[in-house]
Amino acid sequence: MDEFERHGIGVVSGRDACARALRSPELTSDPGGGSPSLLLRDGEAHTRVRAVLREIIAGLEPVPDSLRVRIEAVVAGLGTSFDLVRDFARPVAGVVTSAVLGVDLDDEFLDRLEATTANLDVFGGADRAGQAAAFRLAVQLSRTAAGPGGLTALRDAHAAGRLDEDELVINAVVLAHAAYENSLNFLACAGLELATAGPRTVRELVAAICPARYVLRFGPDGPVAISLADGLPFGLGRHACPGSGVAVAEGEIALTALAKLLDGGCRVGEVRWKTHPVFHGPERAVVTLASGNG
Repeated sequence: MDEFERHGIGVVSGRDACARALRSPELTSDPGGGSPSLLLRDGEAHTRVRAVLREIIAGLEPVPDSLRVRIEAVVAGLGTSFDLVRDFARPVAGVVTSAVLGVDLDDEFLDRLEATTANLDVFGGADRAGQAAAFRLAVQLSRTAAGPGGLTALRDAHAAGRLDEDELVINAVVLAHAAYENSLNFLACAGLELATAGPRTVRELVAAICPARYVLRFGPDGPVAISLADGLPFGLGRHACPGSGVAVAEGEIALTALAKLLDGGCRVGEVRWKTHPVFHGPERAVVTLASGNG
């Protein structure tokens, strides 16, 4: 909260107050300035761009068998000692993001993706590194050959007049980040919970873990950060996460496979947490399976 106060941002907490704020017509995601990003607009423009992204996400509902196989292969390839972030959550989130976009992603792309922020400017201009990473990704995606999937669908929407040029460029990054960042952090947090506290259902883990702790809104009294950590992990209202179904299904596949691997017991060490005020997750967490497990 100190970080928000330093930037003149109020904080809304408590589930009922946050639910009202997320649904309030007096609070908008648009800070002004005409951003083409879905995350920083409301009204007709938001509805139009969101419809395109929702159609893309629907292509992974239900999760295709080919993607299920790729997710399970990540877990099957884990050794007897592995980092839950680098070896489990990152590659699972990466293959899902690859499926969403319809392009193959390498480590350099994922590094740049992790360097962006969801709003691309969560504190109104202070995060120059995040903006630079987002710009590099936008350029890279604009030059990338794509098969069936989100990137091609965005280009088709642009050709059909549903997106303008700026919306095409920026929302490719928004789509990639939305598919990757929260999945990365949720899977790492959930994996750590399974390794330290034992079996939990994915529904229980979703209710307990909130990888994006706040969303930013703007109102008559200035900007406010609305907590999602009080039981609202996918938000509410017109900006509720359109990919929640895919996120839960992804978690079901990856965490079910991981739980089987951990069933014989394990030891956890070297746990370090990220310090970002919005994105919550471990930076590193090493799991060593019990002898004979795996």
